[in-house]
Amino acid sequence: MSYPCLGRALGVTLLLGLGVLSGAQTTSERLQQLQKDLQQQKTLNDQQAQQLRELRSRLEHLTAQQKATLNRLDALAVNVADLENQLADATARVALAERQLDDTTQQLGLTQARVDTLKTDVRGVLNSLYRERSGQYLALLTQSKNLSDLLIRLDYANMSGRHNLQVINTLRSTADLLKTQQETQARQSRQLKALQAERATKLAALRQKRTEQQGLLAQLRKSAEGQKAIAVRTQAQQALTAQSIDQLVGQVVKERARIEAERRRRLEEERQRREAEARRIAAEQERARQEAIRLAKLKAEQERKAREERERLARERAAEAARRQQLALERERATLLARQQALERERAALRARQSQVQQAQQQAAADLQPLPALPSRGPVGFPLAGGQVSAPYGTNGAQWVLLSGPPGAQAMAALDGNVLAATYYASLGWVVLLDNGGGLVTGYFGLSDAAVSVGDRVSRGAPVGVIGGSPIFGAERMAFQLRQNGTPVAPRF
Repeated sequence: MSYPCLGRALGVTLLLGLGVLSGAQTTSERLQQLQKDLQQQKTLNDQQAQQLRELRSRLEHLTAQQKATLNRLDALAVNVADLENQLADATARVALAERQLDDTTQQLGLTQARVDTLKTDVRGVLNSLYRERSGQYLALLTQSKNLSDLLIRLDYANMSGRHNLQVINTLRSTADLLKTQQETQARQSRQLKALQAERATKLAALRQKRTEQQGLLAQLRKSAEGQKAIAVRTQAQQALTAQSIDQLVGQVVKERARIEAERRRRLEEERQRREAEARRIAAEQERARQEAIRLAKLKAEQERKAREERERLARERAAEAARRQQLALERERATLLARQQALERERAALRARQSQVQQAQQQAAADLQPLPALPSRGPVGFPLAGGQVSAPYGTNGAQWVLLSGPPGAQAMAALDGNVLAATYYASLGWVVLLDNGGGLVTGYFGLSDAAVSVGDRVSRGAPVGVIGGSPIFGAERMAFQLRQNGTPVAPRF
């Protein structure tokens, strides 16, 4: 019998980020270690081959009907594993689509608020321009005393016009961005509904296959010969599971250095991106400061001209004309005050963003800290809360310790370490591998769920998952394995 889902799931596992490397070896030391591991692997393969030959001879004595039922069970196991992998993939794609939709919705809300603010600004500009200021600009120009005075008044009018045009152009570009984000949100909503429908279809198919599988198992358990057949099939699955575990752990450990280098490269790229973001924020702050200086100069110039205008009007016009001019100046000051308040809000937002970037840089630097060195051999913590040893290391040639505990018992970290892998397999349930430093790797097999993620650093005694997730080990059970430099060893609790 075969398990094609293990190969595909192993490929997914090797794409996940791994923990920090716990040491370095010379080329000759690595070669000697590989040769030693190769010899041990050959001896182990010979033993497992002999076990498989004995199991096949026992299978030959089963009846034709029981063999057909077992073959049907094997085919259903393959179909169930494929459907579980497809369901997991569909669930991941649904979660990704939901996150993308949430991000787009948040961006859409920010853009909508920006558009509303700009609409208010443009409305105020148009009201001021066409209802109040147009006549004042003409009067301001016609009252110039000489050419120099006229040029100064024209420059003032042009600065105000350029600012108004900039506000209108900003509103137009922001409105276009809002329309694009609305279209993106609608497209992502359609994609999310399609993915949810696909996931529901796969879930229904998986339930149907599991029901058929349970029916065949119940049919076999009705007879003593059927129970013997199930026992023989379970032993064969355990033998193949041992080979799969060896391949899984070996390839994961082999890929640690390459994936760690890739992780460091990505962290470096993220650090560089954050530094560029910090430089951009600094440039935005400098631009805001220059804008504040320009507005202050403009305000001073406006106040100077207003003062001169009030003095001239006091000599030439009546008190009623002076009152109207004073009202106009008050409106101008209110507009400048509103602009300064908006500038202060923008400065506060830039300072908050800079603080977030600094916190993210500190978190990235903390993630790069290496795992503290641990003793290579010594007592380890018992990995199952409230549990006991059901089958010690080496039982029936097994390379793990089989543990049993109460329903819902938590598997605990035997040593401090980093999470190398946290992946689901149809035959093993959830598998969690921890890099404990000093060449030690601990494995927790047969979990119904995982309480950790790849890259997490866990302490000794911390929960890593709930037992009872493997059809091979059985309900309320799990398997624990300890490896020293890639070689399984008997743990000491």
